[in-house]
Amino acid sequence: MATESEVIIERLENSDYWDDALESFQGGIFMTTAWITAMSNNERIPVYLRFIKEEKPVAFLGGLEVYIKNGPGRQLFFYSGITSDINDLSLIRKCKIALYNYAKENGYQRISIRSYDYQSFVHARVTQFKVRKERMEYVFRLDRNDDSIIKGFSRSVRQRARKVRREGAVLRKGHSPELVEKLFSLINETSDLRRSKGYGAYSYLFLPFCTRAEIDRLVKDRHASIYYTELHGEILTIELFLENKNKACGILMGTSPKGYEVGSPSFHYFEMVKLLKDRGYSYYNVGGVPRSNKHHGLREFKGRLGAEVRDSAEEVTNFMSPALSYLNPFLDLKRFLRGIKFLPGIIKKPFIVFADLLVQKRDQY
Repeated sequence: MATESEVIIERLENSDYWDDALESFQGGIFMTTAWITAMSNNERIPVYLRFIKEEKPVAFLGGLEVYIKNGPGRQLFFYSGITSDINDLSLIRKCKIALYNYAKENGYQRISIRSYDYQSFVHARVTQFKVRKERMEYVFRLDRNDDSIIKGFSRSVRQRARKVRREGAVLRKGHSPELVEKLFSLINETSDLRRSKGYGAYSYLFLPFCTRAEIDRLVKDRHASIYYTELHGEILTIELFLENKNKACGILMGTSPKGYEVGSPSFHYFEMVKLLKDRGYSYYNVGGVPRSNKHHGLREFKGRLGAEVRDSAEEVTNFMSPALSYLNPFLDLKRFLRGIKFLPGIIKKPFIVFADLLVQKRDQY
């Protein structure tokens, strides 16, 4: 389907050769067939899009076709953004306009693009897409020499990691249901500890449509692994880990109170980086956080690991056709109010609550 953006979008009927194309176009783990298939079901249909310009592929985008919450209609949902080996601002803008036109002409109500493991992100803004959230991810580039990587860790992290190793800690890997159970147990302990320090309640299953059932499936099918730090038979830190070819991404992590006391997270990251480097991995994404003050503690710790900061942003469109498009002024109102930093929350909240009552979570994803 041609558009005035000079880019053509082809929806692929199957995912043959998709992962090979991603490899050369800087596609992240959350756009692989393994991840998309794991998140799919009868109501969530895989979507594989190829962007063509001058008869050549210039970008790719994979995700899901899902229902609008509380309906009516369907939307396109992507865990990561348009991936290209060119990373030209003008090209990505054209791809976004083509994507918007494709969705509208094919009867979709909305497009939602997250930014997980978004390796080729560029600030290519177009009016059809609104910034939902600005994020930053922390990534170890493992194609550097060993000294450069090790010296990237702060002295305090290196000292704690070596101390835990001397005490007998080891890093292990597994795929058993018991380890999945332990993962959630320690995640809950971590959540309780963070709330006790004033971070408030938060959902650790932050990835849309990724529930315990999908995690069980990912681990069972060996599309995800569990790495854990064990000391004298006790698991102190545990991580759910996605691997694809020479790329790695940690998505869930938990540590026991004892683990924090002895410095287990420092040991875990230190040993993970060395292990992946030795196995020829090109990078290790240790996760991201939104750009907000309440996440300063997590940002500070990950900064001490020596990982590079990768900026990205989540984007979303308004609804594209009636009757849902009548709700767009209320979506714009919520964005406007949330963007005003100097206005106290107690003043903004009643207006946001009113808008939410009308929207009825149709903008949830």
